[in-house]
Amino acid sequence: MGFSICVYLSGLFLSCSGLHVLGPTDPLTVRLGGSLMLPCSTETLIPLEELEVEWMRTDSESLVHLFQDGEIRPESQNQAYSGRASFFTEEIKHGNFSLLLTNITTEDAGVYNCSVYRQDESAQTSVQIKEIERLTVTGGHVISAKADEAVTLNCSVDSHIPPEEMEEVSWKKVDQDILVLMFQDGEVKTESAHGSYMGRVEFFSLDEISKGNFSLRLKDLRTEDKGLYMCEVLSGEFSANATVEVQQLGFSSMHIGVLVLCILAFVFAVFLSYHARTYLIKKYYGRTALSVQCVFVISPNVAMFLAFILWGVIEGFFTETATCSALNLLRIVFLFWTAPYLNTFQDNVCRFIKRSAVTLEYAVITTVAYSGLLLDFWHLYQETQEWIIIIFLVLFTTLLLVLYIIIFAQGFTKMKSRTLNYLLAALTNVFRGLVVVFSYGRNLATVIIVILQFLPLVLLVFLFFCSSRIRKMKIYVFLLMSVLITEVLNTPISVYVHDTVLESNKERVGLICVTVFLHILTVMLLFHVLVLIFEKLLSRSDLNTVRTEESQSDVMVYIFGTVALVCVNSIALAAELILKARNGERTVEDLQVILIPSECVFALCCLTLHITTFCRRYRVILLYALSICGCKRTSVERNHELEAFQSTEAASAAQETGT
Repeated sequence: MGFSICVYLSGLFLSCSGLHVLGPTDPLTVRLGGSLMLPCSTETLIPLEELEVEWMRTDSESLVHLFQDGEIRPESQNQAYSGRASFFTEEIKHGNFSLLLTNITTEDAGVYNCSVYRQDESAQTSVQIKEIERLTVTGGHVISAKADEAVTLNCSVDSHIPPEEMEEVSWKKVDQDILVLMFQDGEVKTESAHGSYMGRVEFFSLDEISKGNFSLRLKDLRTEDKGLYMCEVLSGEFSANATVEVQQLGFSSMHIGVLVLCILAFVFAVFLSYHARTYLIKKYYGRTALSVQCVFVISPNVAMFLAFILWGVIEGFFTETATCSALNLLRIVFLFWTAPYLNTFQDNVCRFIKRSAVTLEYAVITTVAYSGLLLDFWHLYQETQEWIIIIFLVLFTTLLLVLYIIIFAQGFTKMKSRTLNYLLAALTNVFRGLVVVFSYGRNLATVIIVILQFLPLVLLVFLFFCSSRIRKMKIYVFLLMSVLITEVLNTPISVYVHDTVLESNKERVGLICVTVFLHILTVMLLFHVLVLIFEKLLSRSDLNTVRTEESQSDVMVYIFGTVALVCVNSIALAAELILKARNGERTVEDLQVILIPSECVFALCCLTLHITTFCRRYRVILLYALSICGCKRTSVERNHELEAFQSTEAASAAQETGT
């Protein structure tokens, strides 16, 4: 049996007859629930038949134990010590009358007298249990509450150590091993709280803490707060803990609001899709039709925008909710940009959408999605004071600022520069990669890989400044294709950089999806520049021969963007909300993993539509251009196409002459 070994100095107590009883001179301490030996012995041996030993509490006159007439008398001891106080039986004949006290309680503190009797002689010694060392933590219970409410997680500490002198009292979320709040070195360490609990947790007043009350106040309860919490106390060799479970988190009014908005968005998108598609197929763009189209585009996306804003307020995922809400709001402009009825809008509105839709989405998504990285980059500069960091930070933010100025200048003035839009977006891509590399993993090879993204810019600049010296159409077309291909190859480069450098970042997967989407938008901007360059190569007569062919593909892409994307967003958010309320933890760590890939599919459909439209529109001219590029082999189909083109033009000319 483990018990505390007390090293004691002998104190001599003399009786009038000279009987010596030895005991400790210093008070004893013991841990609560432990065992303690109360020393008592004599220098001379006493025959057992002449011996009587009595252990007595002085404050309550309670008989702790008795040895009399050569026997131990357990029936005589007080019930409070029954089974807990015992002699060392084999040691009594050797003059050792020490008492073993087990299962120490706080009531055991006090003074104990060991009285030894031999015929007419007697002597005694006193043993004081001054302090019961203890550390007990209580408060374990189960809490049921609704989201947005405030709850109290009880934790009471009882110890011989004053609360303000305890080394550490901490609250942790057990299932995720998250530090919620800590009391250390006599003060509350609010900065120790995990980001998801920052500003939502607090201890009670210092007066309550001095009483041992370390209960935790958890405000603005979220569905992710569901789980097991531990109040752990550490002080020297002592440690104790108690657990509190938070369960059955019901929906708050804001949660219900999010679900209602998701349902409304889904219903609006599905219900209005039939009428919108009917009007588009019939090419009816009257007042009623345009009103339906505007409601069809605006209402579901605004509903999802508000739903994500509310979800962000409830759950506190700033970057994720900001990106998702921005996607839904910007999709309105993007959908109008793809809409077949865009030219029916007012001139200034139509001009803004045509010139700024893609660039605006690129700029806003970049700003929102990478705001967290920019903040980390700024903190890194404050720690290291490296000039290269501030240069990249200034250049990156300046590029974004200039991009915003160009967007609104082109949208509301006569300024028009597709090339500038692409150049700013491409430069932003490069500096965005450099910010990621210098923030989380500086490596020369990675830096070189990021710098390789300048290649399409170099080719495009070469194409602009050396176009007058290029005499062969084949070389010009080759350069145009090279610029497009190198820009497309920048996408896997950027994905590799993000995947490698952000390996330990919790937003890694979401940012990879974002960078793919941004590169698709960049390719769209570049394609518009290349189309402009191609059109400048053609003569006026060539452009006059171009015919615009009607297609139903733009209608399908438009319907896909308005219905499918809204449905994906609403179902994903509603499912995540319900599952999180039930499980207490997120099913999908980042909703950007679902939303942005679907947005990428839509953007790729738009890009494919523009490429196929371009190829259909300039099909004959492209075939003719290929025929003069020095190609030795020309298919029979191409010859027939050219002959048909020439005969059509001759017939058109004759008809105009007759007229």
